[in-house]
Amino acid sequence: MFKVLIADDEEIIRRGICGLLSKDPEIRVVAMAEDGRQALRLSAETMPDLFFIDINMPYLNGLEVIEQIRQFNATAVIIIISGYDEFEYVQKGLQLGIFDYLLKPIMENSFFPVLEKAKNQLRQNNLLLNTIEWARIQLRKNRQTLIAEFLSAWLNGHYSEAEVQESLKFLEIELPNNCGVTICRFPLEKVKTEEALPNLNELLYFAAESHAKTIFKNFSPSLTWKNPVSDLVVLSSCEPSSDWIRAAEQLKQQLENELSIRPLIIQKNIPDRSQIAILYETTITELNRLQKSPAYLLEIRDYIDQNYWDPDLTLSVLAERFHFSVQHLSRAFGHETGVTFVDYLTRVRMRKAIELLHNPDLKIYEISEQIGYSNQQYFSSVFKKLLGISPVEYRRSLFNPENGGNQKLEF
Repeated sequence: MFKVLIADDEEIIRRGICGLLSKDPEIRVVAMAEDGRQALRLSAETMPDLFFIDINMPYLNGLEVIEQIRQFNATAVIIIISGYDEFEYVQKGLQLGIFDYLLKPIMENSFFPVLEKAKNQLRQNNLLLNTIEWARIQLRKNRQTLIAEFLSAWLNGHYSEAEVQESLKFLEIELPNNCGVTICRFPLEKVKTEEALPNLNELLYFAAESHAKTIFKNFSPSLTWKNPVSDLVVLSSCEPSSDWIRAAEQLKQQLENELSIRPLIIQKNIPDRSQIAILYETTITELNRLQKSPAYLLEIRDYIDQNYWDPDLTLSVLAERFHFSVQHLSRAFGHETGVTFVDYLTRVRMRKAIELLHNPDLKIYEISEQIGYSNQQYFSSVFKKLLGISPVEYRRSLFNPENGGNQKLEF
């Protein structure tokens, strides 16, 4: 059923068109107007599919009415009613997107062919609108899959810059200005238990992604997806950086505690989002290198991560605990991680220090002791050398309302 509005200042014309339309079961006249203002008001109230509009009407002429109707009803089919001496107005109406015109007096042999063409156009419009709505529904349903496919392809260099911008707009993806990428790789041994529980890897990923979305929700805008090798990838803002670092640590702890898995998690950030693809590539490269490390080195890293607080934790202690010579362990650790044991331990301790500095009840010397330094001055010296700011200055910046507590630390 198509809704119709008839607008003409002559009652005999309005009634005549209404009578002709009454012969068509697909048509329902929802409004008749005798001047332009009334036509505009009724068209907004009833939202007709089809209009018959006279060129000359009081207050607003037909062209003025059509111009305003197009602002809120772009798909309606509009037919102009005009006299023989008003053809120049018809030409202007064509520029406004009218569908056709009828000359007065209106005769059946000219009216019904125009009406049939108008109905065919309305059917095509409806089909198009239905197709567009179907596409929108499908997009909403599959948006996450489409986003994952696009991001994986883009970050692996399969799109030009123009294609990237078009896809970002189409998928309504917002990228953070200061980008941080967090990649979580699940232990391979879990895959081998697939026979015991079908789709275990999918379940692990789903649970991990759920945790990640909750933990990283404050680093907006953020995106999570699964890359082609089943890593969980989180692309997000990385400010404030100390909280962002703690978010990855929290994710790792939750996965270990609740899912009994020990994932590899690595983070990198850049201030320029145009370098996201490079950031992702370097992060994956480092993660691949880390994954290839011998199992004993992964155990050693975990041991350091959990025992950083021990002031007696040294390379010699690790060598004895894991039954290696100090020289061998030093070479292997440096070769596989790219940093020395001391550098790695220092970074772990500084990350924890950043976290503890957010607690105003803890004294600097207490933080120093909690992360394995018995000498507060030495701790402060190491902190400033690595991060460019002393612990006291960093804490002051956190609770200074003038900078909003957004002091950014990177290492």
